[in-house]
Amino acid sequence: MGIGRSAVALLYELKNEHPFHGSILELGKQSLYVNGYELPEIANRFGHTIDISDITMDPDGEYLDNSYDDVVLFKKLGFREVSSLDLSSYEGADHVHDLNTPIPESLKGQFDFVYDGGTMEHCFHIPQCLWNIHDLLKPGGLVMHCSPGHNHVDHGFYMFSPTLFWDYYAQNNYDIIRSQMFEYGIEHSRQYKMDWTIYDYQPGCIESLSNKGWGRKKLGIWFVAKKCEESTRDTVPQQGIYLAIWDDQITFNPYQDRYDRKSFKNLLRRILYSIPGMKRPITAINGWARALHAEHWRQPRPPVVARY
Repeated sequence: MGIGRSAVALLYELKNEHPFHGSILELGKQSLYVNGYELPEIANRFGHTIDISDITMDPDGEYLDNSYDDVVLFKKLGFREVSSLDLSSYEGADHVHDLNTPIPESLKGQFDFVYDGGTMEHCFHIPQCLWNIHDLLKPGGLVMHCSPGHNHVDHGFYMFSPTLFWDYYAQNNYDIIRSQMFEYGIEHSRQYKMDWTIYDYQPGCIESLSNKGWGRKKLGIWFVAKKCEESTRDTVPQQGIYLAIWDDQITFNPYQDRYDRKSFKNLLRRILYSIPGMKRPITAINGWARALHAEHWRQPRPPVVARY
């Protein structure tokens, strides 16, 4: 798990609308992939200033102990107390606990902010992890997920779709603060400082890509939700697209075209498939054309809202 310059920019953007205060819990001890001297430029981009005079290095260019780490970063962002929870004490987590199991009573309702910077995908029991996040938060607290989507095979147990976060938190009466996706091509590194491309996500906005794929680059999810007094944790969500289809509220039905017997494309397909020996070559050509389109033509995507 780690925080790079793009993630710091997302945090500063969020800070403009929801000033950070109180206590933050990191799920997994976070490593930093952003240099301390970069922080003033990032902060200034969002109208903030930051004092880094206490971030010091030794003659070899290494940060002195406790001069610059995850605790220092989050305190400079505005949090008063910074702690971390991990399965192991290997990286110095303050609380050692397996998120696949219920959290202890002593941690319930203790935090103003829970930061999941790439931890939940490593937990097998996703529902329990989400229940734990709910229990960790104070009413009015925020949870931020920075989670892997497309092209993270074997990074963790799971790669997520944005609909997981939207449907779970919406159907459990959370206030959705941010729902976006980010695309990037390079692993975390202080040497490679390529911006993330940020896309807004609303339910249904990428249904046309659900069977066509996103592309070559990696896709992550940035999702922020606020726990309200009426928020729950136990509502098992149903996928929103199906609820919308059943309620005749959907704007794009990925199945309608496929099974519309009146469409010219499907009528032509049935005629060609009825010709002896034609089905196999047509299917092969169709598969090749789809692969070519996915590989070389840009797929329809939601609007780009920022590059950080």
